[in-house]
Amino acid sequence: MNKTLVILLTLTVLLGGCGVKKEEANQTQAGEEQKAPKEMDAEDLPQVTAFQDEATREYMVSTKEVEPGYYLLESKSKKIRMLFPEEGKYSDLLSSYSKNEENIGFDEYEKEANTLMNGQITYYQGQSFLQKTDTMLEIISGKNKYSEEYQKENTKDTETYIGYKKSTFDNLDRKYNYSYRYFGFVKPNQSLDEGVEYSFIFTCKDDNQSCSLDEKNARDKVKKMISSIQFISNKEE
Repeated sequence: MNKTLVILLTLTVLLGGCGVKKEEANQTQAGEEQKAPKEMDAEDLPQVTAFQDEATREYMVSTKEVEPGYYLLESKSKKIRMLFPEEGKYSDLLSSYSKNEENIGFDEYEKEANTLMNGQITYYQGQSFLQKTDTMLEIISGKNKYSEEYQKENTKDTETYIGYKKSTFDNLDRKYNYSYRYFGFVKPNQSLDEGVEYSFIFTCKDDNQSCSLDEKNARDKVKKMISSIQFISNKEE
């Protein structure tokens, strides 16, 4: 056989083999990237509460940080997604899941600021009270003893209503005896059959430490999370 031809055939085999190995490597890497956080070892996950807490990481979509300090959460019903704080921790006492309703409760403790946030997101589907926004807001107002107007904000896909109260607890013998509360409703523009009720309460955790509880910072955090809510129930998987 011609010497030049032998060399060419040898190179073809070698290059072909390398190509296969490279393709297999790419497929393996893609598979690893697609692995859900709940299927990964804790040591391979971000060293933050949202991933290191076993119950919380059940809701986390990926290890990619969407915004500084925030990752993407998906409800177990797979109906909504939203930004979730890296130090957020799932609360079993405030959470439940049924056919037409899902509650996701969580806490976030910011040690340096000495602030505690208690949050609850409730997704509804197919409930009669969702048909009229005014009815839904009346229900929420009743729960929170709220008589003021809601701030309304629109995005491309949603309509959001925000209520706010500052509460002072005269019966508590402590320095930081107040809280900020935000609550309201998020509805998709394209559906009358679903919506999200939310509630966030901010307090100072330890009365023996200085507390940096700030209403504007609390409000900004709430708005960041609720404005990120995506209704994905009507989208193809």
